[in-house]
Amino acid sequence: MSSQTTDDILAKLEKEKLEKEALTEDQMAMRYRELLAGDSTKIDMLNYATDLGRSNLLDYHFSLICQQWDSSPIRHTELSHSFYRHDIDGIDFLFEKLTNTQEKYHCRIAHLIASCLTKYTHRDFYCDRRKKLIPYLIQFTNTQDNEQRRNIIIVLGWIGSTSDIQLLCQHMRNDEDSLCRAWSASSLMQMSFHGVTVKSITRRSREDFIAAIEAETALFTLGCMIESAQILWNKKWVSASSVEKGDEQKILKAKVSAIRFLSKQ
Repeated sequence: MSSQTTDDILAKLEKEKLEKEALTEDQMAMRYRELLAGDSTKIDMLNYATDLGRSNLLDYHFSLICQQWDSSPIRHTELSHSFYRHDIDGIDFLFEKLTNTQEKYHCRIAHLIASCLTKYTHRDFYCDRRKKLIPYLIQFTNTQDNEQRRNIIIVLGWIGSTSDIQLLCQHMRNDEDSLCRAWSASSLMQMSFHGVTVKSITRRSREDFIAAIEAETALFTLGCMIESAQILWNKKWVSASSVEKGDEQKILKAKVSAIRFLSKQ
């Protein structure tokens, strides 16, 4: 049996691509109902979500994601995780939804756009769409919903720029929600993995880290702040496992070391 040539493989892939794009809403709706009604596995739902992401059914895909957002807890995260497969058309579709859907979805849509953009940092459209999204993220950090504010703070660490450092510092020091304070510190650290130089972050956040670490009373949040700072300043004051376990003795010892070091910088 002869092996396939490169042309054969490319032709097969193109055929599969066209088949996915030709899927109809009726076909996918029937398949979805069968998945919900039967003993479907996570793999079954993942395959379905992947096919939906490769289709042209953006409205239908988005409607299923909204259904998931309206349920608690969310059962099928695969549906939102596959939306990036719609490429730039999907991202622009979501920007349109930011202006013509119910306000309750706005933070989630912004989070979904950011999640999609992280898949396309190498594409020509990335910088433009990222710049377009940032004002929405800044606006949504004012939401009173703690969970959604946490998610917005998290994605600022993925796609934020130097100009967003101060906003994260403010939330690290002053946000009323302890997890928002924790994720603000983590997002400052995450920025260093997503195009913002460590020097830019440490220069602008050192005093805020000192103040936040000194004032923090929630043990887990304090641990997150110290852990983020030690990564940015290339130190080792506390282990991730100690933070996760809430080891008070080790976290408080690390607090002293962190403040002493940062105060001398």
